[in-house]
Amino acid sequence: MGGKVLICDGCLVLHRDGEIAYCSEELDGKTCAGYDMPHLAGLMACRITPRGTRCRHCDEVMRIRLLMAPDFIPDELHTVSN
Repeated sequence: MGGKVLICDGCLVLHRDGEIAYCSEELDGKTCAGYDMPHLAGLMACRITPRGTRCRHCDEVMRIRLLMAPDFIPDELHTVSN
């Protein structure tokens, strides 16, 4: 009864593939309560971080996705073969 809920004040930042990048508290020199704990500032994708730098991890994930993605063919150009 009346157990204390542990919550982090920061924002959990995720890479494009869902892997945890970091907690914003760590950028400010503070410690995160734990990546598995609720984060007061919520979630954010690292590709839109305010730091203005690109993420090598996300860039590599997107490069692989683009290489493996099927070619885009507009519907009107599809042909039906028997």
